[in-house]
This record gives sequence, structure tokens and C-alpha cells, in this order.
Amino acid sequence: MTERQFWVAGANGPVPGMLWTASASDVSGVKPMILLGHGGSGSKNTANILDARDYFTGRCGIATAAIDGPAHGDRGPVTTTEHPEYSAMWARPNVIEDMNIDWARTLDALLALGEFDANAVGFHGLSMGSMFGIPYVAAEPRIAVAVLGLCGYRGTSIDRSGIAARLAEDAPRITCPLVYHVQWDDERFERESAFELYGQIASVDKRLQSTPGGHGGISTEGRDTLRAFLVARLEALHAGTPQAAAAR
Repeated sequence: MTERQFWVAGANGPVPGMLWTASASDVSGVKPMILLGHGGSGSKNTANILDARDYFTGRCGIATAAIDGPAHGDRGPVTTTEHPEYSAMWARPNVIEDMNIDWARTLDALLALGEFDANAVGFHGLSMGSMFGIPYVAAEPRIAVAVLGLCGYRGTSIDRSGIAARLAEDAPRITCPLVYHVQWDDERFERESAFELYGQIASVDKRLQSTPGGHGGISTEGRDTLRAFLVARLEALHAGTPQAAAAR
């Protein structure tokens, strides 16, 4: 695959990101694309992001892109959720609106390349990827399908962030097809509150997946099920678009 680093003008300065595409010999014409939201203490090139990239881009030929969240990666010192800057990040008054802007401008810049199908864009974000991803997917009509989860209204992680009320406002605004994942024994987000959040999502086409284990314990099979949903939906959308017909 091809890897390209990029920077976009975000709400509070430059936002660093990475874009991965399959080689031209594997995929021609415009492509579907998936935005990857990393978890707390992660970054645009942390291990689970690269694992998702290898599945979506390496195995399936779907482009992927990731950006560093506030105070993470090249934007700050956070490498653990216990770092003081992690809590300070959530205390910023406009942190969610600013991240929405960062993602929207990232998508603007990537679609402007003319390489990607604007009708087949997905979002994949778990844990902090959902804490930022739920508001973004709710606000972004260009996201056609999503994988969210490892997030609820109560628990140590959500209590520290103080954004439960914001998530409750945004969940009913999500209408795209999605799968929501809950770890049955999640020690960071209370299980019943995760089910509550899922129940308030307004998508007609939505699925709930739950597997045993703690917060970081999703099995390979569970991850592949989430990813296969995104791939199948994006490929179907892509096959039905004028851009795809022109490319063929």
C-alpha cells in the first residue's frame, strides 16, 4: 500500500494525519474510504489503527485515514489516559466542536484529491474514537456507515471526560447504518449505560455486538465482524454510485 502523511488546518492549528491507499495495480478509479478514530492514549499510527489499516486497505483495498486527537500523537504528550493532559483535554470548553472541525476539514481535504468516492465514506472509532466519533458522525452527513462502541453514559472514563450529556444529545442525531460494540465486562464504561446509548441512536439500520471480556478484550473474530460490516456496506454504496460507474 501507499502511505502519505498530511496536515490540515484544524480548529486550533495544524492537524497531522496519515492516509493509506492500495497500490494502483490492486485498485483503480475512485475508492471508498474509512476514517479511523484512535482510542485514548493512542495516535494516528498506534498499533490498533495500523491493524485496522492492514485489514481495510491491505486486505480489502479500501483507503483509510487517521488523525491525531487533541493532546495525542504529534499534537501533545498523552501516551496514557492517566496523564494530566488527558483530563485537561476534556476540560477545554470546545474540545468536541473543535474535533468535529478537525475531522470535517480532514474529509474536505481528502475528498478534494479526487481519489475517493464521496458517497462511500465510513467511520470506525471505539472508546475515545467513539467519544469524539459519536458527535462527529451525528454532525457529518457525508459519513454513510459507521462502527462505534466501547462507550457509554457512565463509568470511570466517561465520568472523567464529563461529556455524557453531550453524547446523549448527539446519539439521537445519528441515522446512518452502524454496528455498536459493547464489551460485556468493560471496566471503564458501565454496560447498561452503553446499551442505553445504543438504544438512543436513531439509525433504522443498526446492530449491537457484545462479546465477553474487559475494555481492551475484543477478540479477533469480534473485530473482524465489525470491519466486515463496514467493508460490505461501503462496497455496496460504491458499486451503485455514478463515480464508480465512470471509473469502470
